[in-house]
Amino acid sequence: MCYRFMLSIDDYCFSSIVPIYHDIDLNGLISLIYSFRAKRLSDMHFSIGIDELNKLLPELLYPGSMVVVAGHPGSGKTTLASTICYSNALRGHRCLYVSFQETREKLYRVMKNLGIDFYELEKKGLYVFIRIPIMKNVEEAVESINRAISSWNPKIVVIDSINTLLQVVESPDRRAWLQNYFYAIPDIIKGIAILVAELPMDIERVEIGSIEFVADVVLILKHRIERGLLTRYIEIRKARGVPVTLAEIPYTILTDKGIKVFVPPILSEVGRPGVELEPPCRSLKEVLDHIHMGHSIYIEYPADLRAVEAAPLILGIAFRNKLKTLIISYLYSPETMTELLLRVFKRFCSDVDKVRTILQKNVILKSMNPYAYSISEGLAKEYSLINEATADVIVFHSVEIPAIIEYRDPVYISSLYNQVNILKQKHKIVVRIASKINDELSNIFSVLSDIVMKFIPTENKQNYRLYIWRRGMRSFVLDNNEVNECLEEISKHLCIMDETS
Repeated sequence: MCYRFMLSIDDYCFSSIVPIYHDIDLNGLISLIYSFRAKRLSDMHFSIGIDELNKLLPELLYPGSMVVVAGHPGSGKTTLASTICYSNALRGHRCLYVSFQETREKLYRVMKNLGIDFYELEKKGLYVFIRIPIMKNVEEAVESINRAISSWNPKIVVIDSINTLLQVVESPDRRAWLQNYFYAIPDIIKGIAILVAELPMDIERVEIGSIEFVADVVLILKHRIERGLLTRYIEIRKARGVPVTLAEIPYTILTDKGIKVFVPPILSEVGRPGVELEPPCRSLKEVLDHIHMGHSIYIEYPADLRAVEAAPLILGIAFRNKLKTLIISYLYSPETMTELLLRVFKRFCSDVDKVRTILQKNVILKSMNPYAYSISEGLAKEYSLINEATADVIVFHSVEIPAIIEYRDPVYISSLYNQVNILKQKHKIVVRIASKINDELSNIFSVLSDIVMKFIPTENKQNYRLYIWRRGMRSFVLDNNEVNECLEEISKHLCIMDETS
């Protein structure tokens, strides 16, 4: 005799034709199926919806997880909860969104502007929104949630916000009963529950009873004003089962993209230098012998005698060794930088059109207003430009501009150190060019460098000498004629370069 049977195992369905004889232990077979179900559930993980956080906190969300997303008004709590809901619904996990205040139309419209299309998910049957009016009878609200869960079988449930319910419950016993209900939701749905909680302004403590202590994940969204700019941070207050190395991570909210976080790189050790490179001219060859990929170079000149030769000397290294260069200037536009470079090279190479073509093919010029960003956002912008360019030589021009007001901030110094060493570890040549503002800044930039070059004006300030120091070697000084000879060698090499290379 042969029987066909089908057992539903949440999202998994076990179906087969199985011969059943009187001596087969059917109960054992069913137990085997449910153990299979438990294993599949334990293997299931949910996404945070933000790639950088998924990499930083792998396997953070699993069936049975309770997540608390707390923050001040306007910090992005609903956006983060919606992001988790949306990203997992796109993967086939149904999401139920319960709101006590927000209307469906407002939530959908705002989220659509951030790249979260709840309209489309709703059409596909992957998302349901219910709004429960604020009421004194908490049991009715809970019953409404229960009906939605039992009739729709979601894997994600968002409660926005739990403060609304807790505030109308005065009895400690009823509050405990309500909190126990919240605890039970993840196990009921065999998925994750996201509880959104409001924090009063200037308070960073979650005042929602004991929920914070039993939650598996607690994310606190903060914002503060820095230099008149809004700066946002996610504090990873709790992440059960996952090691947390960064407690606070900057983020922003972008049109069409939603939440974008920047995970600052942290080095456990300093990287080794890369391959050897040829200096661009005879005089620098005599002084430096060779240069390594991964070297950090600092070039300085007086603020009232800004040597236009600084960047061309670095480009000489790049051209000689067939390297691609990115220049990020905090002072000049790409057009101005192009004209300044041409002004130097055309002294010794008359074919200006050819030089311009080679610059366009081998040098990427970008400008950036550092005062439009907080420290963390500015750093994120720089990394974005670097990743897009995939260049071998990274030049930061006029670094004194952002440093003037930031360098006394410990965050600036640590960010600068990590940035320099991350790029060195990737075997990028890192160049910082600055006007000298004070000895303190000059020393900070110098101590992070393998090679230091300083343009020193002569007494009449008509010419200059070039002081050069390389790690592990004694310092040298080139006079103005030797610097010009070096630039002439670089320019002549540029003149004979293949424009198509």
